[in-house]
Amino acid sequence: MNRNFKVITINGIRGMITLVFIVLGLIAGFIISPGWACMQIWNHIFENSNTIAIINLFEGIMLWTIIALVLYALNNRKPLIGFGSYQGLSPDQIKEIMDRARKSEVFKPVKDFEIMKKEPVENNEQTQENKEIVQEEQRR
Repeated sequence: MNRNFKVITINGIRGMITLVFIVLGLIAGFIISPGWACMQIWNHIFENSNTIAIINLFEGIMLWTIIALVLYALNNRKPLIGFGSYQGLSPDQIKEIMDRARKSEVFKPVKDFEIMKKEPVENNEQTQENKEIVQEEQRR
């Protein structure tokens, strides 16, 4: 079970009224008010123009949605839309990769683990240096 799972409980009619109040406040604050402002600005700019129509609140909300989505798309550093498709590996390709992995030296089981454990393997250069140092000490 996921221990980070959060449960929101709504108790009684007061909880329902509070939830409705919060949802309506968010809708009014983030959708209707900016939409109304976009409507007012549009209508003020194009008030005397005969070629462009005056918009209502619903169209102002749609204008605000377009503006918000364009700003979000332009300010995000990651590309939102990618062209192309991901071609996954076919089952035959997966089998081929697994066969090559099984045949490689990396995945072969070690049979003589006890022998390797008793005889530490050192780098050849270090072994040569150690032998030379021991021989020099013995000469003295």
